[in-house]
Amino acid sequence: MLHFKCILPAIVRGNEDKMQKEFISKGFTLVELLIVLALMAIMASFAVPAWQHYTENTNLKTATREIMADIIQTRQKAISENVNTYQMTFNTGSNTYSLSRSDTGQTLWTKNLTDFGKKNILYYGYFISGGSVLSFQRRGTMNQGWIIVRNSFWSYSIIYVQQIGRPYVQYHMEK
Repeated sequence: MLHFKCILPAIVRGNEDKMQKEFISKGFTLVELLIVLALMAIMASFAVPAWQHYTENTNLKTATREIMADIIQTRQKAISENVNTYQMTFNTGSNTYSLSRSDTGQTLWTKNLTDFGKKNILYYGYFISGGSVLSFQRRGTMNQGWIIVRNSFWSYSIIYVQQIGRPYVQYHMEK
């Protein structure tokens, strides 16, 4: 037996002699559906830019944490090997930073900030008595200075490198 739940006959009260029937619909009308779709489109128009800001700011934090980890790891390497030969060079023109040995001139690795998000930019890197080169000493000290990384929304992070070998970061996020 076939049942149609969408359209059901109902007897209209008042004039039962004529047995007029009216159909009651249990679904959505086209107008209701269009209203819901319009509301969803309005909500999406607010959500998409917010999501873009969130992902760009997350990528900025990831790039900054990677730089911090590389600085800490290189400092530990200089201490454990008891050498003054490690240098980290920050190149704002190519948006990269690299680790090299000053005694051999060998570049150990180079990292591009766009690997951590396409819109990350190495904005500035300056170290006292070294320009854009951060030198690591065997006793754990390094050049004092700072590195600024920003994204396309002008959110930025500043990595401060203290002479005693402790880097720390401050984030300035645009919403």
